[in-house]
Amino acid sequence: MTKLRIEPISKPKLVRDATIETIRHAIINGVLPPGSRLIERELCEATGASRASVREAIRQLEADRLVVVMAHKGPAVARLTPTQAAEIYELRADLEVRLARAFCERASESDMDKLGALLQEVVEAASHSDKPALVDIMGRFDEHIMAVSGLEVTSDMLRTLLARISWLRFVAMTQAGRIQRSVQEIRDIVHALRERDPDGADRTIRFYVRNAAEAALQQLKAAQ
Repeated sequence: MTKLRIEPISKPKLVRDATIETIRHAIINGVLPPGSRLIERELCEATGASRASVREAIRQLEADRLVVVMAHKGPAVARLTPTQAAEIYELRADLEVRLARAFCERASESDMDKLGALLQEVVEAASHSDKPALVDIMGRFDEHIMAVSGLEVTSDMLRTLLARISWLRFVAMTQAGRIQRSVQEIRDIVHALRERDPDGADRTIRFYVRNAAEAALQQLKAAQ
């Protein structure tokens, strides 16, 4: 039996939260590919967590739509169809544009500085083609925009998609050249936000999301 190569949980995080995060990262980063059965014993051995923590993690990941529980088979990593992915990207573009427009109005200079710092992290990670790091940074980028925007309902709606968006980001970045192209697209988004240009933010976000969608859908269809 092949031993799962998942990084053990580090302390001092709460074991429950760390277990969820560890298994989520393993799914998003392809260590646990779509369709993989999630066997409690193997996950306990791989993460160092208890069965109770693993079960709680599986429940949360099911709520995030990264895991499905199949009758008579138990939990497995969810599969995302190209049709579902296309719908997620359409919703994502609309939600991110709403948040960006509010960000342009409400962001302080320190908020803008944090945006610039996140961009530099993107550039650094991209220079090493570090896909897991890029997924993490873009998740923090989204959270920053949501926090500043003040649009609670829109943010809640986007958060219900973020786990699947993160998985799709990783898939899109497996396309040759996608990482390098995305860096310039993200630069353009940040420039529009720092200029407090809502129409520019709208245009650059939709361009970025459309290109990401094309890359991810191409990879998903090739894997079918």
